[in-house]
Amino acid sequence: MNVFGEPWITRHATYFSNPNANPEALLNDATEWLQYARSQTHILAELVHEKGHIDARRLTTILEGIAAFIDMGMRCATQAHLKMQWCQVQAEAGNQARSSVVGPSPRRSHCQA
Repeated sequence: MNVFGEPWITRHATYFSNPNANPEALLNDATEWLQYARSQTHILAELVHEKGHIDARRLTTILEGIAAFIDMGMRCATQAHLKMQWCQVQAEAGNQARSSVVGPSPRRSHCQA
């Protein structure tokens, strides 16, 4: 029995970040998603401890939900890592360009605070 479309939700959950978000904001989001997973794991542990057993269908739904939270946190952390690397490459390229040519300063991006 599908309660509230749970299997569909847990299999189709994705993380869409703001394309202009800086790495710090993405890491904060990753931490938040992983905290959701941690909280759900604690709730599951308490439920099993209190009842001694759990319905297998419910267990798979809960575990898929936890996996979705972890997946979204990992994707967010990966995006933050890629943006940090991209910012480093841009900074190095900007330093090389400024040292060889004197001209207008480059545009500000999400890499700069």
